Amino acid sequence: MTQQTGETRDAIIEADTKDLQAIVYANRHRKDVYWVVIFAKPAKVSVEGKPTLIKHIKPYYKNRPGSQVGMIVGAVNNSRGTIQWEVNMPQRPFDFDALLGFGAQACDECVVETTTIAGAYVTQ
Repeated sequence: MTQQTGETRDAIIEADTKDLQAIVYANRHRKDVYWVVIFAKPAKVSVEGKPTLIKHIKPYYKNRPGSQVGMIVGAVNNSRGTIQWEVNMPQRPFDFDALLGFGAQACDECVVETTTIAGAYVTQ
């Protein structure tokens, strides 16, 4: 069995989307803005001696959760039909062009990252 490039990413996005849809559907009658947070915490178990993480997707209703590196916060506004995302992922300098030497193919996908945490990103 071989794994295709992007297969794991697509499966993670599909699972997260399903969980997010369930939260939004359960709260579809809310008139006030609420937040959905996606984050990971270290697990108590390891796999082959390597530490593991447990991903959490939770709604917050009263107060906006504070921003932390490694956290994605979505402000859900049912009145406008929008979710405004703040992405606070740690970023390491990475030479994406070097992947082409390993057979990767260039694409036109675009990810916009925003953060309110000063200095959360390392730039080259």
